[in-house]
This record gives sequence, structure tokens and C-alpha cells, in this order.
Amino acid sequence: MKLFQKVIITIAGLSMFGCCSWMAPSERELAQVPTVHFGEAAPAGKKFVLVYPAGTPLPIVASVGGTLMDQADKTTMHVTLKRDVYVYGHWVSFDGKKWEYGHHAVDGKFDFRLPGMENGSNPGTLGVVFNLK
Repeated sequence: MKLFQKVIITIAGLSMFGCCSWMAPSERELAQVPTVHFGEAAPAGKKFVLVYPAGTPLPIVASVGGTLMDQADKTTMHVTLKRDVYVYGHWVSFDGKKWEYGHHAVDGKFDFRLPGMENGSNPGTLGVVFNLK
């Protein structure tokens, strides 16, 4: 019976260790990593908090290519955020203090439509939508 108890305690301990990644980063942990604003150099090979400041143009490259294409193309778009967004791993914050699991705070949707599928001559679309939850 004692062996069974040890196995249960070990399994419970390991499962708690795995859940640690589900806990928001602590102030102590965040104090040990640098904060980098988009556009600044990030420390190579080290963790950091990335800040996307509100109103800052964020470049997004969209491209279409592949072996099916005779001519590929790409373009750079610039989007801006309504509010500051802090990212640390899979955690997100809007004030740098209160952290949420990323997919609990932001929802995304990807849209892809082939050219001509609506009326025979309409352009194709490639889009992404991000919404606050």
C-alpha cells in the first residue's frame, strides 16, 4: 500500500509541475527578463517581454507562392493597435501587470478564398482578424 501512495504522490507532483506553465508569470519572473519594444533589438537566445505600443505601425508581410505558381507575389502591410499589448511566451497583458493566457484574451480568424469562386472573376482574399474576447 505504501508503494501505491508513493506512486500517487509522485504522479500528483509531476502533474502540478506541468501545470506551472498554466500559471501567469510572477512579478519576480518578469523582473528578471528585459522588456523590448517592437523595433528594438531583442537579447539573443534569452526570454524577454515584447511590447507592441499602441499606434506603432507593425509591418505584416503577406505572400502567395509555391510550385503551382508561375508568378508569386508579396506585399507589406502596416497595421496599428488600439492599445499597448505585452507578450511573454504564450501570455498576454494590456498593462504589463495582469497577464492572461493568450487565447483567453484574443481570438483570431483566418479567411482564404480562391479567385473567381464567388462570381467567376472576383479577386481571391487572404485575411486575418484579431478580436479581444
